[in-house]
Amino acid sequence: MNEQGQLAGQDATEPPGPLHGVRVLDLGTITAGAATSCVFADFGADVVKVESFAHIDPFRAWNQVSSSTGNDDYDLSPPFHTVNRGKRSVGMNLKTAEGRSLLLDLVRSSDVVVENFRRGVLERLRLTYEDLCEANPAIVLLSLTSQGIQGPESRYASFGSTLDALGGLMSVTGYDANTPRWSGNNVNYPDQLVSFLAPGVVLAALRQAESTGSGTWIDFSQREAVTFSLGEQVMAGSVSGVDPVPLGNRAEDFIQGVYPTAHSEKWVALSIPNDDTSWAKLARVVGINPSESTLASPELRWNAHDQIDQGIARWTSWLEPPAVVRALAEAGIAAARVTNAVEVLEDEQLGALGFFREVDTPLGTFRQRGFSARLSGTPGNIRRHAPNLGEHTSEVLKERLAIDDETIKDLVVSGVLNEGPQLASAAPIK
Repeated sequence: MNEQGQLAGQDATEPPGPLHGVRVLDLGTITAGAATSCVFADFGADVVKVESFAHIDPFRAWNQVSSSTGNDDYDLSPPFHTVNRGKRSVGMNLKTAEGRSLLLDLVRSSDVVVENFRRGVLERLRLTYEDLCEANPAIVLLSLTSQGIQGPESRYASFGSTLDALGGLMSVTGYDANTPRWSGNNVNYPDQLVSFLAPGVVLAALRQAESTGSGTWIDFSQREAVTFSLGEQVMAGSVSGVDPVPLGNRAEDFIQGVYPTAHSEKWVALSIPNDDTSWAKLARVVGINPSESTLASPELRWNAHDQIDQGIARWTSWLEPPAVVRALAEAGIAAARVTNAVEVLEDEQLGALGFFREVDTPLGTFRQRGFSARLSGTPGNIRRHAPNLGEHTSEVLKERLAIDDETIKDLVVSGVLNEGPQLASAAPIK
């Protein structure tokens, strides 16, 4: 830390965030663990990502977006940069006695440990909650598990797709009862969901640790989180015993859908409550007689949804997307064009909110998403680019453990630590 309490590499003009002073050890990989600790980094916590060089975070190799093909180009991965910005990286072999000892030393001066390993990994490393508490009785351990830490399936592995299935989400996201669909690898809903919910739970545990001096082991099951989000379907099933049927883009008590426009492959979405007043507004705009006998009641309109969709599509197909949205908005109807990632980057409203940030990295300058909430005094920010593998090994160990250069050098030579490759020849991200 410098004299102002600023981490090396950070912008000295950036005000401390609301979590300034909180120390997080991030053992997470891919999305769930890494994205959770990223929220803490955005709001000012010191997040140290402890990485293995024998088993590199798979996200470092997801280069399909950056058009990189070499396995050695792991620092070019856009997914990795997205969920690991603001962190420092320490390369450490936790399978060695020295590596395990160094990690426990870091735990002594930390507040939170985040992990999303498969069940059994921490036990094999002898880094269980009990081991962490022996080093620091007030430590908060967040375990982002697949199935939870107990039960007959607790040691099952999973990905977002299987959690969509197990949690019940697939049963309501298809277009009919015979075609269940998952949220997709590019969304990975279960991982994104826990990364938004888990930070709040960790803050509650930190408050408890501050008042009692005792830590907490948080078992956060992704499978449970998915089912938690389907509360109304679960309740309806418990009352009626009837399985919910996927409705595609439709919803009971609403008239809604996604419709083509005059622009090839450009669509608009609209939604209105299925009541007489809202229906009359929509019908007048799209040129349907609102008093037509077959559409005179909510029940009749629901049964004639195909007919209504066809009428709306005939109108939208003659107009460009902005004209469709403008006409509907002027009538008080919720509507929006369907945008892709490139269009979102140029979105005027998101620009006004300051949602996207330009991030300078050794690979070039590129734009990243911000966080979707801002505090008025300390809004949160991307405080540093995602780290290279082992980039801050020496920095962190000197700062946190007062280890000298010669000792660090010896630990690197013996394979306990790694300070990472140099990326001077890496091509910049365009």
